[in-house]
Amino acid sequence: MERNPWKLATIGMALVGTTALGTGLTTAYVMRTDEPVEAQQTVAPSRPLGATGAGVVPRPLSRAVTPRVTPVSTAATIPADCDTGGERALRIAKPGLIGALLGAGLGAAGGAVADGGKAAGKGALIGGLAGAALGGGYGAYKTQNECGTILGDGFAAAR
Repeated sequence: MERNPWKLATIGMALVGTTALGTGLTTAYVMRTDEPVEAQQTVAPSRPLGATGAGVVPRPLSRAVTPRVTPVSTAATIPADCDTGGERALRIAKPGLIGALLGAGLGAAGGAVADGGKAAGKGALIGGLAGAALGGGYGAYKTQNECGTILGDGFAAAR
């Protein structure tokens, strides 16, 4: 039986794609917001014909749901580790480091499977760079959402 490395690569890509799809759908389901229902129209049931033979025309009923508004002060929602630039940089660097380590490990494993030992180093380098970029981007995104800014208050006021 002939060994085909592309068969294993295809199976691996299918597994990764299935995992990514399942994770994305699960995350989207769990993180959904409870938005108010738009005004719904229902039709009242028609009544039987009267003695005159004229039917009652059904009229639409509408019910609007109004959202409840709760005021929140922004000072209470900003975490304590957003005060200095160093703390914000650490919030960005942590996911970048984790992404680099995971990317390097997966890249090395993928390179070794695809082309043996000599490709493991190349796969680790590419995976590490991609993981660092994606992890850093995720860290910057989360820092922007939680702290209100990535660069600090001085840069936000200058805009």
